[in-house]
Amino acid sequence: MANHTENTVYLTQRELAERWRCSEGTIINRRKNGIITYFKLPGSDKPLYPFEEILAIEEEHTKQTKPKGGDKKKKAEIKKVEPCVSTPQKEWRI
Repeated sequence: MANHTENTVYLTQRELAERWRCSEGTIINRRKNGIITYFKLPGSDKPLYPFEEILAIEEEHTKQTKPKGGDKKKKAEIKKVEPCVSTPQKEWRI
């Protein structure tokens, strides 16, 4: 666990849920499963989450995507096609 100083910034449960675009229940589950560290002030029911540790979790779980086949991706070809015009089989008189 990190050593917190008086300059440490904390997020509330609601702020963290909004940041991660999930419900507060999801944050509670992740806290109970030991994924997120938190603390509660004596006499308070509101958990606070150290912002630096939240950033560390985000960095650890951020994935970079790479295109399949690297830079050798085949480009689409443009083909020129002559228009197909059929001649009428029967002449119509009006």
